[in-house]
Amino acid sequence: MKLIITTLTCVLALVVNASELYKIVHEDGTVTYTDKPTKGAVLVDLEKTNSATMPALVDSKTQQLPAKRVDKTLPKYQLTILSPAKEETIRNNLGKVTVAGQLDPVGNGKFELYLDGQLVQTSPAPSFQLQDVVRGEHSIQIKFIHHTGKILASSEPRVFFVHQASVFINPN
Repeated sequence: MKLIITTLTCVLALVVNASELYKIVHEDGTVTYTDKPTKGAVLVDLEKTNSATMPALVDSKTQQLPAKRVDKTLPKYQLTILSPAKEETIRNNLGKVTVAGQLDPVGNGKFELYLDGQLVQTSPAPSFQLQDVVRGEHSIQIKFIHHTGKILASSEPRVFFVHQASVFINPN
């Protein structure tokens, strides 16, 4: 079967421009197409084939086409952390920390919050609510990400402190 399809494809490729096509059915049932009339061949009625006239090629030495490069420069974004303030101490026994940032100019994309170098949240706005932040010194940074995945702006890292009352302090 593969041989028949291959033969048929090769023959048709050779006779695409032929004005007459003949079909031959052999004794074993195989079919062959050819552009040469032979004994037992039947003329195949081909309708007019589609054709197109291609435009002339432009010689790059004689004519130069204008460049179609569209320069889509993105604005220079500035991303700053509004809260917590630099080296602020947050007193919260549950470890809740609110992080707010500001992007100038406003753009479309997503914001990623990094706590101590690790991605912890993603948001469509530069505001985040952290839970269970342990006591001690921490560093945060916000990154503004384009929909293609490119980082368009990063804030400066911000250090803050979480203060929690010790569980060993006994009020009695």
